[in-house]
Amino acid sequence: MEEATVADRVYVVGVGAEGYSGLSPRAREILDAAEAIFGVERLLETIPTGRAARISGNPGVAKALSLIESTAGEGGVAVIASGDPGFFGIGKLMVRRFGRGRVEIIPHVSSVQLAFAAVGESWEDASFLSVHGRSIGGLVEAVERAPKVAIFTDGINSPSAVAKRLLAAGVRGRRAFLCEEMGGPKERVRQMKLAELAGMECSPLSVLILLPDPESATAGVSGVQSPRSEWPLGIPDEEFQQRRPRRGLITKLEVRLAALGKMGLTSRSVVWDVGAGSGAVSIEAAGIAREGQVYAVERDEEGIEIIRANLATFGCRNVVVVPGSAPEALEGLPAPDAVFVGGSGGKLSAILDLVGRRLRPNGRVVVNAATLETVGAALAHLREMGFAVESTLIQVSRGKGLGEGLTHFEALDPVFIVAGRRS
Repeated sequence: MEEATVADRVYVVGVGAEGYSGLSPRAREILDAAEAIFGVERLLETIPTGRAARISGNPGVAKALSLIESTAGEGGVAVIASGDPGFFGIGKLMVRRFGRGRVEIIPHVSSVQLAFAAVGESWEDASFLSVHGRSIGGLVEAVERAPKVAIFTDGINSPSAVAKRLLAAGVRGRRAFLCEEMGGPKERVRQMKLAELAGMECSPLSVLILLPDPESATAGVSGVQSPRSEWPLGIPDEEFQQRRPRRGLITKLEVRLAALGKMGLTSRSVVWDVGAGSGAVSIEAAGIAREGQVYAVERDEEGIEIIRANLATFGCRNVVVVPGSAPEALEGLPAPDAVFVGGSGGKLSAILDLVGRRLRPNGRVVVNAATLETVGAALAHLREMGFAVESTLIQVSRGKGLGEGLTHFEALDPVFIVAGRRS
């Protein structure tokens, strides 16, 4: 890795609430020698006036990065940020923009370290979330999985807003520690219940620590009340409620796993499950896309109620039931990373046309088909739209006891899987 010259180097300096006086000798040396210092106004005000040009980051990150790029060649440039710039901070962005060999990060004690110290709690086993300038989506699922969690908040996604969101989702059995403006003259640490926090005005510069409440009857391993907050991939068919007497309207376990593999899901995927049936694919997809969102689209009223019952059984909070027929019901949904078509109601071409317009780059669409005609139509349509296409025939036989220790195999209906990937 090629090292940059001192004049061409970009320094990212972490600053605490006490400002310049709390910096290490190395951090002070960098700021004293810098030709330009970038940062938000409240941090720049803590740095003594010197020969360095001071440029506020308030106009926006993109403009600030361009200014840093144009200024860096003229001498050392320093960017100041709160706490540890490498922990939910600007350090990652700076390295990605300018390269590891050009960026040097000088961290300060982070507010989360100060918060855990003030609470008297270790933090090596904690989970960390940030809703500071970020989406609050996925918050409930992440909290449910973490017995000990610290959340960075802001003025919009405030500690109060976080508490309201958790309470509305049924999260109980947590002690909340509100740690405001850590390290500064207005530092304050308070312990309370989530219900008390929900109506409270708080500093936007807060760290919210959640721990299991030993006095709560609902506090389990994760400190929350949830039917099933986690489940293994490959849920047996009989664990899902299904439509009676037509119990075949579920994507069977073996086929379900093959289809999920073709969908290429990640933890943050946005998924459309079209013709969701009993919701089996939606629930399995939600277990993978824990920080994403799954939309279960179903037109049958009985099916909709069964999907909702299955979601309640598995404690799925990142699945949204969308009543209606595709493609019309898909119009207002967020652009997907993956689409599963388990049922099309005779509108496969129209559904694929809409998917072709809305699917994100490198997104995937998977069509399950029971007939050769549907396979041919799906293959032709996806190829016409320029997708990379593959097809698979799944033939599964399950062992069944005959008595007296004997077993024979019963074949399930064969299923074709057509998978397309947008390049």
